[in-house]
Amino acid sequence: MLKNIDYEKIIEAICYVKGIKRHESLKILKDRECRYILFLVLQKHKCDDVEIAYKNFLISSKRAANYGLKKAEERFFINKEFREMYFEIENILGL
Repeated sequence: MLKNIDYEKIIEAICYVKGIKRHESLKILKDRECRYILFLVLQKHKCDDVEIAYKNFLISSKRAANYGLKKAEERFFINKEFREMYFEIENILGL
């Protein structure tokens, strides 16, 4: 069973991998790959603070989140570099 983790750790890991400073974390929304990885990791780890994460990253509705998750899953299966970045973030999170 996966343990619940704080979304702040996920954001820090994505920022580290992409070379984004933590105070510039809204750039994650502009980078499609980062946004998709955020959706995948939040779903996988059943993050307790999903609603807070959505509010902080201006995700307007559950429908938008579901659409982003669907696109993220498609990209995961198609794009090798995307998969490698995802697994690198998983290693950083130590899970």
